[in-house]
Amino acid sequence: MADKTDVVVLVNGNAITGEVKSLDFGSLKYSTDSMGTVQIDWEDIVAINSTQSLQVETVDGSRYFGGVQPGDEDYQIRIVTDSGTVPLAMRGVVRIVPIETDEGFWQRVDGSLSFGFNTQKGSEVSTLNLALDANYRTLTYLAGVTVNSSITDQPSEETSARQSVGLSYQRFRNNRWFTGWFATWETNDELGINSRVLAGGGLGRYVMQTNKNQLSLTAGLVATRETFIGDTDSTVNAEGLLQLKYLHRNLDPESFISLTTSVYPLLEDLSSYRAESDLSFRREFIDDLFFDVTLYRSYLSDPPEGAVGTDYGLTTSIGYSF
Repeated sequence: MADKTDVVVLVNGNAITGEVKSLDFGSLKYSTDSMGTVQIDWEDIVAINSTQSLQVETVDGSRYFGGVQPGDEDYQIRIVTDSGTVPLAMRGVVRIVPIETDEGFWQRVDGSLSFGFNTQKGSEVSTLNLALDANYRTLTYLAGVTVNSSITDQPSEETSARQSVGLSYQRFRNNRWFTGWFATWETNDELGINSRVLAGGGLGRYVMQTNKNQLSLTAGLVATRETFIGDTDSTVNAEGLLQLKYLHRNLDPESFISLTTSVYPLLEDLSSYRAESDLSFRREFIDDLFFDVTLYRSYLSDPPEGAVGTDYGLTTSIGYSF
């Protein structure tokens, strides 16, 4: 563990001694002896001093390596690199990661777990929702796992399920570019999908990244293997991938708005495609506890016989972030 010799100066003039753990989405993770690890709004900091070896990333994707010293004015810093000192406005800094750290694996994992149960007395329809999202970030890559399950019980119909498990790996490149690899298993009774396994990769870029907003675009190729309900044979397809991800974060109050839209055109017939969209709003109401509302939509241009082409719904849940 690094010595807690870093100093952060707040807008009210208080100087806090501790250790910089990370900066992401406008929130500085800072370890202190008296208060433990706290989250400090980057906009509430006027100066910072650290002798740690840090990777500092700016809005335009530039990365600098070295210690951090206060600038000549408030809300300015200087990066002490091997080749000299680089002055930066703090509002242009979007990410800080220590280069050398003794943190264990679990200390570098961030994520959330949410649970929801909805029931309608008149229709006697009940829906159970469960979601897990965990990410592990280092200097050079971001690895993640997602689990989603939605089970609907209706008296007049069979219980239907919409479930998925996904793994992803994103390698950071220069100038906000990245390469990504991913694998997913999913099922959707409403769309007649008994099992779909896909794996692929792509090239993407963060076209916008600030301390409140992040927008990325990705294009890639995917291989899928599908089995439909009532059909014992499976089909293997090659698909393209066009994906948009947007995330907006506020710190006071702690809240997120996220949008993910993915379109998968069939390479042998581009008029045939499928699409997945998720729009979520999350707001923290107690430390680390949040309320979440998600609107999802799945579309198949050529659904299997006996199935619908569109599945959509609204889920609400209570969750815990870690």
